[in-house]
Amino acid sequence: MPSNIIREYNELYPRKELEDFVASYWENKNLTEFPQEVTICPDGYIKLIVQLKDHKIVAYFLTGIWAKEIDIIVPPGIITYGIRFKIIAPEYILQREVSSLLNTVEQLNTSFFNIRNVEFSTFSEIVDQFEYTILDRLPNADEIKPNRLRLSQFLYSTYGDIQASEVAMQIYWSQRTISRYLNKYIGISLKKYLNIQKCYRAYFQIRDGAFFPEKGFFDQAHFIREVKKHTGHTPTQLHQLQNDQFIQLKNMKKP
Repeated sequence: MPSNIIREYNELYPRKELEDFVASYWENKNLTEFPQEVTICPDGYIKLIVQLKDHKIVAYFLTGIWAKEIDIIVPPGIITYGIRFKIIAPEYILQREVSSLLNTVEQLNTSFFNIRNVEFSTFSEIVDQFEYTILDRLPNADEIKPNRLRLSQFLYSTYGDIQASEVAMQIYWSQRTISRYLNKYIGISLKKYLNIQKCYRAYFQIRDGAFFPEKGFFDQAHFIREVKKHTGHTPTQLHQLQNDQFIQLKNMKKP
């Protein structure tokens, strides 16, 4: 597909009190007459996604963690809004597990998260409405367990550049118990989640044309193997396709 077809992508970040639960909000418009073929790489987030056409909701779904690449097609004229949730959001915001949604999605009723009452106007106003709902679901501070908060804060400050045993030591929570918690809510162990984060961090250097690992990998062969395992492509292929198929790489912001 030609890379000069008009598309529009915007992203906003959560207010401070939601930073442990939400990574970002995004808006993607396929302002073309053609389907948009996109490959989504694993990034370690749970996503709530709503799609509109002619100002009407045509799809609404929740995704679990992606541990492998997924190919999607966005029809012409579709506007997509999404929320990227962090790993403790299932317990405290979504109030459900997403382990059953590993590498898949679940269609939702528009009553969930009050989406049916959202006024889809400007992106910033839509995000304000999302945040109102999230804040309404957020428990009081004394109801949120400190070890959950430490886990979220620590993982999103290291982005996989650490061993599972070190995570346990740093947040005073055993590796086995952390993995049990993650398996319950998102369907993967701590070690596997760290691998996803490590590859996600590598996408930034791949986007910039650097194909030798900066850190977190034993050597270049290990780097290539891990990236291909999670994305289905080599680092060089990802870089070459970032403007067309892998637009996620082009648009994502450094943590």
